Amino acid sequence: MQSLLDSNSKRDTPALIEAVEVSWVETEARDKAERYRRNWEERYSSLLAGRRNWQLMAFLLVLINGGLGYGIWYLAHSSRTELYMLDRTGSQVNYAGAIKPTNMDDATWDIVRVEELKKFITSWRSVTSDTAAQKADWDRAFAFVGDGSQARDALAKWYEANDPLARSGKGEIVTVQYRTFDREGANTFGLWWTETTTSLSGQSVSSKMWHAWIVYATKIPTNEQARAENPMGILATELTFNEVQQ
Repeated sequence: MQSLLDSNSKRDTPALIEAVEVSWVETEARDKAERYRRNWEERYSSLLAGRRNWQLMAFLLVLINGGLGYGIWYLAHSSRTELYMLDRTGSQVNYAGAIKPTNMDDATWDIVRVEELKKFITSWRSVTSDTAAQKADWDRAFAFVGDGSQARDALAKWYEANDPLARSGKGEIVTVQYRTFDREGANTFGLWWTETTTSLSGQSVSSKMWHAWIVYATKIPTNEQARAENPMGILATELTFNEVQQ
């Protein structure tokens, strides 16, 4: 019996030694892998964390820049003109506050439109000795007429025949005083005004009343300069005018 046990023990010894060796190799491999992992983390984990932080910061900066860019674009393409109402009675002018479209009826809108057309007539018919101001009036007048319209053609012909720069060079000064208006159609106004002509010394030369029929359309200007001159986008498309005999 003892010899049988000794025989079995001899047969199992190599297998046991092999199992121990395998276990040691596996343990050594795990330890080595763990050492490598810790060593790698100690060397590179902070770099990777820093890289993630920089990526996050870069992404946030892109979002911020995008938001700022959109804000600048929005402000650049938004009108910053606010309309105000002035109540004029003779020489008295009273401030009536900012215009609120939700509270405006048709009659009030007519007043607003006529205020824009009054600027057109004043710029068109005034003559001043200030050359720069006269050129600005000339350009401003054309900001109130539609492109390719009869009104633009009529205005151009008037300027050819009544060059305000040449008139002011001859000592002629013309001031415009608005009188009244009436609505003559769905998109037509009649406006009356007085033109007073004086010499450079202030001596009165003549005073004449004029009347104009203006058919208009509304088109909001697309550039900032045009919006500054004509924020309502009231454009004369047909223009006829004549002197009123008094």
